[in-house]
Amino acid sequence: MEITIIKWQDSYGATAGWMSLEEYSPEVLEIISSGIKVFENKKIIALAPNYAKATTYTPRQGNGIMVIPKKCIISITSYPLPC
Repeated sequence: MEITIIKWQDSYGATAGWMSLEEYSPEVLEIISSGIKVFENKKIIALAPNYAKATTYTPRQGNGIMVIPKKCIISITSYPLPC
């Protein structure tokens, strides 16, 4: 198991009402997400920021799982779990 940190670009915005386009200046929104990689295929990576190992009484579990399209990824860094 590893902690994975992904830097990626996300979409944002839905302006409320009409606005002058002369004043509009959008920027790229960069996100940093981290967690345990719980799924990966050719198109996506899924991270669980909250993770519990399996026990005698419960299966392996994740909470707050986020799916990130690989086309949006800028960089990926992984670190071994300390425990």
